[in-house]
Amino acid sequence: MSDNKKFYLIREDVLPESIKKTLKVKALLDCEPQLSIFDAVRRFDLSRSAYYKYKDTIFPVDNSKAERHVTMLLHVDDTIGLLNRVLEHIAKEQGSVLTIHQSLPIKEKTTITITLDATYVELTINELLDRLKKVDGVNQVQLIGMTM
Repeated sequence: MSDNKKFYLIREDVLPESIKKTLKVKALLDCEPQLSIFDAVRRFDLSRSAYYKYKDTIFPVDNSKAERHVTMLLHVDDTIGLLNRVLEHIAKEQGSVLTIHQSLPIKEKTTITITLDATYVELTINELLDRLKKVDGVNQVQLIGMTM
């Protein structure tokens, strides 16, 4: 699968029904975390396979917020100064880091989860992710979520 993904804003009325239902299931699971996925998808007459197909690819955009928050997961080599280089790239693009979590390294690899306020970043999200992928030692960058 290609790592060069594009992102779009699209009106809800043109989305396929399975994607709309996936968003409803995700919202229900956020509100009722004790609910099983089986029960949640059954409430909206959605197959589990459709839910799993779309759950990590569709995110609602909140129109009430002026800021743009982005959460990304980076798979990186465990090398000294790598986190600093990533943060320098984010700061260079006017991103403001809100949270950082770095996992313990295993076999000289680690993951870093970063949430940043990208309100003043002039790049598209794709361009920002592509720039971070070019940092030496960064192996993969995934968008986990965003608000706009």
